[in-house]
Amino acid sequence: MEFEYRARDLNGRVVRGVLEAPDEKHLHATLKKGGLYLVSAKVVKKGNPKKRKSLTFGKIRRKEVIAFTSHLATVISVGIPILQGLEDIARQTKNPKFRSIVEDIREKVRSGSSLSSALSRHPNVFSEIYINMVIAGEASGNLDNILKELTSFLEWQEELASNIKRASVYPAMVLTAVGILMTLLFAFAFPRITKILLGMKVPLPFITRALIAISNLFKDYWFFMFFLVALIIFGIKFINKTEKGKLWIDWLKLRLPIFGDLIRKIAISRFAHQFFVLWRAGIDVPKSLTLVERVVGNKVIANAISRAREEVLEGKSLSEAFSESKEFPTLIVRMISLGEASGEMDTAMEKVSSYYDQEIPATIKKMFSVFEPMIIVVLAGIVLTVALSIYLPIYTAIGHIGK
Repeated sequence: MEFEYRARDLNGRVVRGVLEAPDEKHLHATLKKGGLYLVSAKVVKKGNPKKRKSLTFGKIRRKEVIAFTSHLATVISVGIPILQGLEDIARQTKNPKFRSIVEDIREKVRSGSSLSSALSRHPNVFSEIYINMVIAGEASGNLDNILKELTSFLEWQEELASNIKRASVYPAMVLTAVGILMTLLFAFAFPRITKILLGMKVPLPFITRALIAISNLFKDYWFFMFFLVALIIFGIKFINKTEKGKLWIDWLKLRLPIFGDLIRKIAISRFAHQFFVLWRAGIDVPKSLTLVERVVGNKVIANAISRAREEVLEGKSLSEAFSESKEFPTLIVRMISLGEASGEMDTAMEKVSSYYDQEIPATIKKMFSVFEPMIIVVLAGIVLTVALSIYLPIYTAIGHIGK
């Protein structure tokens, strides 16, 4: 459960925030480890607007959050009062929607709330990982370095999103172009040629009869075909909203030819990066795994992380827990094991993150190198099939004239 707490640090200053804990006793112990002493706490109920409802209207770009985080890290590291820093950031922010958010954060901090508590009012802008890292930074007195880590993490997310977009836009555009070509070909161009072919009064080869049937299907039943495609799209979306349906779709994604390997690497890269920044922030392993599980982006991988977390809570090491899952590459398990043995888990996970930072662009490049000639072959096959369907009846007709 989640608690909205009020505590005091070693200097007697009041600190407010939201933290997850099994009960108030564990909350007290967690805060004490960070040098905070619990004064009061109350459970955050589901549907509580302070936690669940965002005051954000419209979409805020990640680049704006990166600039905010970087500026705030600089403000704290050079000793500028946080209220003054937030005022400066609000003044320099061009997006009026984000400016109103920064002003709201400033007002809450001015009224005595902790920075993490003020940020948590905007869950659509500041993720759960972001909030928990700020809480860890406030508890440890290392907020400026935590914000610098967050800046690097958000920059990585931006780069990853760019790679994913680059990997998905090109195939989508090509497949759309192929679909439009086939629709124009069979719905408009081929029906005109069909009249000529049928007027020759010669036996039509199978390939020609097949294309005539497809052309008639496009021409006479286009509405039903459009309805069928729409039904399939909405059906997939509906299935994806259910727990079992999403698990099945994500399982299928991981086993797609060409794309499956890339999807798995992106999910593992998210795990490695996010676990790394949470570990560096000092957040315990079970809590880190809980947070990563929610944002890894694939239900199959998320379930594997969930099972690993349960095994860690039962007393197993992290490497043992992951070694029992078939969803994680041997590299991950080996590096986690080395990190546990050496006591340098952050270094081990940083190396894994760096490896996938190089591997994902290389996989995208490799995917394009396979996908491009495949599309050329498909297009050439379509053109050749249509050409043969037209040429063969003409050749047969010429043969009959000679007789």
